[in-house]
Amino acid sequence: MNGLRAFFEAYGDSFTKGPAAIAAFYAEPCMTARAGNVRLNATRQDTETFFAGVDANYRERGFRQGAIVFLIEQSLGANSAIATIQWAYKDAGGKTLWESTFSYNLYKLGGGWQILLQTMHDHAA
Repeated sequence: MNGLRAFFEAYGDSFTKGPAAIAAFYAEPCMTARAGNVRLNATRQDTETFFAGVDANYRERGFRQGAIVFLIEQSLGANSAIATIQWAYKDAGGKTLWESTFSYNLYKLGGGWQILLQTMHDHAA
């Protein structure tokens, strides 16, 4: 539906290319919600700065590539959708290091999908 699998496969691949590549998948402004914190990223630079920290954290943990475990998508009309994805974070040898689930609220801008809101499914304390 709506090309979301291809969009998210490319998005997952962007994590091997650095913060600027990741930020290109996000609208301006956008929001991220994870680990009890909500952050408004008003500009592309704000989004790149946010993902620079994420990227450093992932790489310190041995991350080299990601894979979609499952993807559930729902259309919200012609220009909007929600997707929930469980990601497997893998090392250079392809071993899964950890898995996390995120939901994404997307909107078509300039003819293509962009992420407006990313929400990490935080684990219960």
